[in-house]
Amino acid sequence: MSTAAQSNIAQVGDRYDEFSALHAVLSDSDLPVGSNLHLGYWNDEHDEADLATATEQLTRQMLKRLAPRPGQRILDVGCGVGQPAMSLARACDVEVHGISVSRRQVEQATARASEAGLADRVRFEYANAMQLPYPDASFDAAWLFESLIHMPEKERALKEVARVLKPGSRLAVADMFHRPGHDWPLEGSEIVTAVDLDDYRELFDRAGLRLLEIDDVSDHTIVPLPIQAKLKDLLAPHREALVRAVGEGLVNQLIGPEEGVEARPGGGLPGYVLIAGERP
Repeated sequence: MSTAAQSNIAQVGDRYDEFSALHAVLSDSDLPVGSNLHLGYWNDEHDEADLATATEQLTRQMLKRLAPRPGQRILDVGCGVGQPAMSLARACDVEVHGISVSRRQVEQATARASEAGLADRVRFEYANAMQLPYPDASFDAAWLFESLIHMPEKERALKEVARVLKPGSRLAVADMFHRPGHDWPLEGSEIVTAVDLDDYRELFDRAGLRLLEIDDVSDHTIVPLPIQAKLKDLLAPHREALVRAVGEGLVNQLIGPEEGVEARPGGGLPGYVLIAGERP
């Protein structure tokens, strides 16, 4: 990853303080949102889960694909502010090492783990996914939870993950992919680079990883209309700050386009995929 690209991604991570203020607006409302910053997962059109529940449901989908065992040492590549890592540690009694190119995120994640009483099993540090500071075969499993989308050199990142995994170790990926006819604002920048759904198999092969399962779950990550209506009322006054924090495409997914702007077919949204793989 170029220095410029790494700096851009770090700045995106550091914008979490803006999102935190918006998150506080939601937290003071009657709409439960939880502590996760990733998207939610709804089981079907009848699932009435709120955002807090839906984001935990997506975490459980990742846990199912990772299939961790108690006592394992797991790498969280692109840890954000640490909520998925803490959920992983609690649910499966594992040790988690999270990395980020945002020093602010590392500080926030470390503080959150300490407050949760998990500092002995959940640790965070500043590190570049393109050059992981760990010996070969030093982890039992790894996941990339909405972080691969921010890595222009995806094959290199996956090769590094494969290098630090022990033979037979599992890898889980949650990623946004390019859907033809559904371009979204940040796609193609140094901040967001999406691939086609069919590209993942080759990426895994070239990285020395075996692809076990690939599921297009795009229909499960679209926010249901009743929640969209509540979100729009709450977040409309903060739209500009929210776009700076997470991008216009995701804002449109959460609360719809601006008043007077016609939504494109599919909303211009990325696809969403869940992947399970392993190092042979």
